[in-house]
Amino acid sequence: MPAIYAGLGTALCCALLVSMTLGYRLYGLDQVWATLVAFDGSETAVVIANLRLPRAIIAPLVGAGLGVAGVIVQTLSRNRIASPDTLGLNAGASLGVVIASFWLGIGSLVGLSLAAALGALAASLLVFAIAAGAGGLSPLRIVLIGVTIAGLGHSLVEVVLTTNEAQLQQLLFWLSGAFVDRPMALAQTGAPIIGLGVILALLLARQLDALQADDSTATGLGVPLFLVRGGSFVAVSLLTGAAVAMAGPVGFVGLVVPHAARWLVGLRHGRLIPVAALIGAIYATLADVAARFVIYPTEAPVGAITAVVGGLVLLVLLKRRAA
Repeated sequence: MPAIYAGLGTALCCALLVSMTLGYRLYGLDQVWATLVAFDGSETAVVIANLRLPRAIIAPLVGAGLGVAGVIVQTLSRNRIASPDTLGLNAGASLGVVIASFWLGIGSLVGLSLAAALGALAASLLVFAIAAGAGGLSPLRIVLIGVTIAGLGHSLVEVVLTTNEAQLQQLLFWLSGAFVDRPMALAQTGAPIIGLGVILALLLARQLDALQADDSTATGLGVPLFLVRGGSFVAVSLLTGAAVAMAGPVGFVGLVVPHAARWLVGLRHGRLIPVAALIGAIYATLADVAARFVIYPTEAPVGAITAVVGGLVLLVLLKRRAA
């Protein structure tokens, strides 16, 4: 295990260096270092400090948050193709941000982050409440209801946006998921929320191990199902809400990352959660770098990159389930 953590930590550091140096303009490591230790106000220093550095911090934060959220969602639903996207959590968080911004006039980063978290929580509770009332929490039923809620949420977001055409283009880019042009203040607000969500997930790790079995087995092992599921909903809402508030709904990270983490360390959440956080951070950072060159010199939304990869992974998983 220490070797895995060391390897992932090294890979993350390399990904961050790549993020800081590669883009529309290429910068050397010496220029990056000089800017970080002694900002001189030059054009190079301004670009590195105000553009490259914030996205190099926000990208791994978002990736880590969505990776851990994906682990919890797949455990709660007992479905390996579930994710914050397929369960409608990203759509709920997006709707929360849009409503808070346009209809309630909330403009503070803390307020928008809270709105995103509440939107994600409302979506998760709605999905599981409908599934429970429709005959039980079967994995297929949860995913089908989640996809329906996601579609409804995205439709409502589009309705709201059409009434605010002046900011439509900017928000459409945000809603496709991106790390570009994000202020450092977003990272300062989002990082504590992501950290709180990860800590809560780690505190629930042993109970989540038991939840991988059926409810009767988990109850027999002394797991308080209501409290554990409630805490898990809160953790997922914090992680997804903070990620959406920082970068918009970056799709499919929560689907891909848990599979990679389980392949490395197995099913125990005490190991799975931190490894998923590291892999998610690496994945989001490298996807952000790739987004800079896919349609160079124009930059693509990082959500488009993760959606393509995630879509391919989802097709493979569905094919395996059908086999």
